[in-house]
Amino acid sequence: MENSVTLLRRLGAMIYDTVLAGFSIVIVASIPFLLFSKATGVELPDPLKVLVYLLMAWGFFMWFWTHGGQTLGMRAWKIRIVSDAGQPINRQQATQRFLWAILSWGALGVGFLVSLIDPEKLAWHDRFSRTRLIRIR
Repeated sequence: MENSVTLLRRLGAMIYDTVLAGFSIVIVASIPFLLFSKATGVELPDPLKVLVYLLMAWGFFMWFWTHGGQTLGMRAWKIRIVSDAGQPINRQQATQRFLWAILSWGALGVGFLVSLIDPEKLAWHDRFSRTRLIRIR
């Protein structure tokens, strides 16, 4: 496809989003964790913290993907997420994409690397959520 997105462009947007959103999520979530710990003397278990981080990340991506189709990193790298039909994605697709992206990373990045050999340059989470990234001018 003419407006398909390369793996390098995807990675550029992901790095941008990780720096902006990832660190912000950790800092914002850490404040209530710290306050809770100071007030109760109880440290929250790490799995609970990870769950909170994941829920916040899901909320971040859900919002941006369903409201304009672009995260901050995607805007900087001039890419947008759309459905296979070229329409804005819905919450179900955004949730599926988020979960499949976790699996794509969890498989040591293989889910992303398949975009190098896919004729449409789709990663696992693109294909399984029926979404795709497109370049915008």
